[in-house]
Amino acid sequence: MRVRSKRRTARLLAAVLLAGTLAAIPARAADDTATDYIIKYKQGAAWLQSDDRWPFEVVSKNTMQRLRFLGLLEWYEPDGVGELLDDAPAFYEPEQWNLNLVQASGAFRSGHHGGGVRIGVVDSGVNPHPDLGDRLLPGCNCMDDNAKTEDTADNYGHGTKVAGLIAGAGERGYIGVAPEAEIVPLKITDGKELTVSAICRAIYAGIDDFDCNILNLSLGVTGEFEALREAVDYAEAQNVTIVSAVGNAGRTIVYYPAGYESVIGVGAVDQNGDISSRSNHNESVFLTAPGIDVRSTTYAGAYSLCTGTSFAVPQVSGATAVLLGIDPTLTPAQLRALLARSAVDRGDEDWDAYYGYGILNVAGSVAALTGEEEPPDTPCSFLPESGPARELRNNTDAPLDVIYLLAAYDERGVCLGVTSGALALPAHGTVAILPPPDGARYGQFVYETATMTPLAKERKTP
Repeated sequence: MRVRSKRRTARLLAAVLLAGTLAAIPARAADDTATDYIIKYKQGAAWLQSDDRWPFEVVSKNTMQRLRFLGLLEWYEPDGVGELLDDAPAFYEPEQWNLNLVQASGAFRSGHHGGGVRIGVVDSGVNPHPDLGDRLLPGCNCMDDNAKTEDTADNYGHGTKVAGLIAGAGERGYIGVAPEAEIVPLKITDGKELTVSAICRAIYAGIDDFDCNILNLSLGVTGEFEALREAVDYAEAQNVTIVSAVGNAGRTIVYYPAGYESVIGVGAVDQNGDISSRSNHNESVFLTAPGIDVRSTTYAGAYSLCTGTSFAVPQVSGATAVLLGIDPTLTPAQLRALLARSAVDRGDEDWDAYYGYGILNVAGSVAALTGEEEPPDTPCSFLPESGPARELRNNTDAPLDVIYLLAAYDERGVCLGVTSGALALPAHGTVAILPPPDGARYGQFVYETATMTPLAKERKTP
């Protein structure tokens, strides 16, 4: 989907130690407690590393000190520790309110499903799930250079939830934001903690080995690292978009890679579109998306609720995939501009440190790209009154069997009675419905017949 050159590294069969004085090395202050260091050799110096897949190497502190003394290093830094940015666990709940809040259904009904787009999930691995199907592709294990590259089993559960929010789709009704996108698991941990070097390996592998268009990093580390910055810059240069979490401390602390300018940093909102008290607020926030009690796929093949900025991120990754599915030539900068321009503004006007540019609006971003009218964001809607009868419209491409309820209340709020009826709504068609009693307050409700899923609701006071 893009034209780019592959990264190539050269190795020398013999190592020549270069004696001399130590040149100035841009590096973080040495950490006496660190056991491993990320290093990068000087260009043209002896190539000593044992694996040429990465533009850096992870070595012991003693090895780093010897190479530093010999003047062979461009930079060095302690291998940092980060974490997956999930929050408190939650239990099963069938409603998928998050998809309505980000207006994903409008894009879905327009036929924009993220097909042909490949998303690398840099996480705890991804387990097979009925709702991921054959869109879950082989990936690799990037935890260390000696790991089995084919082992991407999710033993923690975080990565499978992330994948479901991106591309879930199945007979049981679960829909992700981009249900036709492909998922490449890039495993970097078996638990909550992870290393900077593993993140970097996954970024390079996702780009060079698996041709990913988007990298989802529902994680973060505090503090900047040269190796991570170079990996993020490499992704931007290769036309790959990175989406990452801003963190769950509820503070101004910046997590990386969300803190880098080219990365889409995502915060979390609740069902009302209010910012989560746990979502960090700072310059790294680009967008917000649902991140409290959102339903997704589990590593055991079921469903559960999940909370944290970790789970706001994949909805933005899915929206980015939807846009790339429409126009594969879009650059990361163009994608950022589309998402920002179409976001539903909250908080201070334009950008602020809590909401960024606003709440993700999938249908709006599609409309901004295609010039199409933004479709309705609910399966059914009540049309404006025209005469004594009301009309109910089916906004979908499929016929719907629904139950319509009309509840009437007096001025004190006492229910006067409920009228119900079964309706057959043709695709994109309308049917007439009963008007309310004269002078009564009333509520109108529409439910999908088989599951009693709410499809439309309207309260009126004549």
